[in-house]
Amino acid sequence: MIDAARVYAPVELAFTGPARPIPASRTPFTLEARLGDRCLRIPGFWDGGTRYLARFLPEEAGEWSWSTASEAAELHGRTGTVVVAGTAGRGPVRVADRFHFAHADGTPYRPVGATVYNWLHQDDELFAATIDAVTQARFTKLRFLVFPQAGDYVEHHPALLPFERGPAGWDVDRPNIAFFRRLDAAVAVLGERGIQADILILNAYDGGRFGLDGLTEEQDAAYLRYLVARLSAFPHVWWSLCNEFDLLDRPRSRWDRLGMLLAESDPHDHLRSIHNWIELFDHNRPWITHASIQNGHVTTELGRAGLYRDAYDKPVVLDEIKYEGDIPERWGHLSAAELVHQFWVATVSGCYASHGESFALPGGSLHIVEGGPLVGRSPQRLAFLRQVLEDLVIPGIDPIDKWDDPEHVGGVARRQYLRYFGRSAPDRWRFRLPQATNVGERLEPGDAFAVDIIDTWNMTVVPVARRFVLEDVQRNEAFAADAVELPAGEAIALRITRLWD
Repeated sequence: MIDAARVYAPVELAFTGPARPIPASRTPFTLEARLGDRCLRIPGFWDGGTRYLARFLPEEAGEWSWSTASEAAELHGRTGTVVVAGTAGRGPVRVADRFHFAHADGTPYRPVGATVYNWLHQDDELFAATIDAVTQARFTKLRFLVFPQAGDYVEHHPALLPFERGPAGWDVDRPNIAFFRRLDAAVAVLGERGIQADILILNAYDGGRFGLDGLTEEQDAAYLRYLVARLSAFPHVWWSLCNEFDLLDRPRSRWDRLGMLLAESDPHDHLRSIHNWIELFDHNRPWITHASIQNGHVTTELGRAGLYRDAYDKPVVLDEIKYEGDIPERWGHLSAAELVHQFWVATVSGCYASHGESFALPGGSLHIVEGGPLVGRSPQRLAFLRQVLEDLVIPGIDPIDKWDDPEHVGGVARRQYLRYFGRSAPDRWRFRLPQATNVGERLEPGDAFAVDIIDTWNMTVVPVARRFVLEDVQRNEAFAADAVELPAGEAIALRITRLWD
């Protein structure tokens, strides 16, 4: 009997099983957790020696009963109950309002993410410095690799690897428990800091150093099931099937089968994606919950990024839009001002973006590879953007008039809007709002609005000391008589909020 369990906190049940480990390619036992009509089928896993675990995430309070089923007598027919009372956190993030995200308790979640690929594989001091830096910068999501990275800018190669070696190479039936316990701890510390763990299950950066990119499809499947069994009960997990999948010489049908297996294996239905280099995956596939896209061009100007929403009808996270840095590669030398600009373009386009830092470090690596303290000037301004998003009174930003709005205003029609002028605002702006074309309320004469002037670089929000009332309401747009005076030449956005008398 466990009495301290809480809603949205993992429950771990430990069992003693066979002395000879059950191979990881087989699920050693299944645990059914029940509360009323709700039933979760939880895959158990081996955790070293005779220790076997099952972890599940209760999303309702009450007395959960559980039972086990296994071909191993030691793990079969065990029963018990878990009393779940109280709540821990807001629960898993899932798709909400078609193009956006929310926690299980309904709280909107607006990702402002970061990337440190080899974070898991660094020594303890650098590992800790990275999580401190990401926390202080107020990033809400961290993308990192499970398998270690090799190749350009990678100076450190870890001794701790995910599987034992056999005569034919990696033996995925024998996971390295020390490795996966370290992964458990990494995911746990992100949750403690309020950061979503965007876990990159596979990657294309092995280059023959480790040979983990040469696993067979069956080995990939065994590894994936084991990974899901270990981590699915953490509420803040996101799955990314591969980073830059198209660099690996594998047919898309193989990726699709692995993605479907991921969806089938996860009893807690976490977010799932796959990330590209050049060739886009078909993000319309039903196992994909949101589009994770690399494109260095689409956020440089307004009017581009939103097309991905139209193509996939899902949330779009632009997880690589180039990086703030100083290296010669075209993906690694954005100025801070350019990266902040591209985040704002993504935002008013109804999409989300991820940050990365690629300044050359003394040892020859990059922050996006190994982590450590952040040195760029964009993180604090992205934290400011995060605060602007959290202060919205609407669930998310959507394009108002996708067909032909030259100002690319986003928001929710007749409630709240964001208008972004780019890196150099004019000295004044005639108050104008687009009419909603397909969803949302139509603007009417007499509608009144408050305006806040947001300086996206200097990180200030200044309310305009008057109301703006619509007088000229046309079929496709509406105008107030007054203009908004702006700080010319600055990177300015406006937050426009309807007032109710």
